[in-house]
Amino acid sequence: MSIKRGWPLLAVLLAGSALAEEPDRLQGHILGLQCAEQGRVGECYLKWADNVVFRSAAGEILRIDLAAGGIKQERLDEAYGLEVELYGKVLRDGQGARVGISQLNIVKPPGSKEFFKG
Repeated sequence: MSIKRGWPLLAVLLAGSALAEEPDRLQGHILGLQCAEQGRVGECYLKWADNVVFRSAAGEILRIDLAAGGIKQERLDEAYGLEVELYGKVLRDGQGARVGISQLNIVKPPGSKEFFKG
């Protein structure tokens, strides 16, 4: 294969690998595992806060892998029980589904004001 004929193939391979690196965007809640399994989004007991997980809007439960992501435990504590939007990689292996979070945004922070027109 000549070099001129190989360039388009190389460009396609590089573009494919660049697209594969884009993080997944997910919306849901940060909850304790027991609350997520029972579907208790707005009424989770603090004593069930161990084993913090992400519960997607579709109901899928993903364990949070702090080592694979770029956020700290303190940021998860801030988002506990709240609706979030996260960017990261979903990893599926023999241990189940987990997510490495690269960015975590709280959708509606506590204390945010809502104004109603009446």
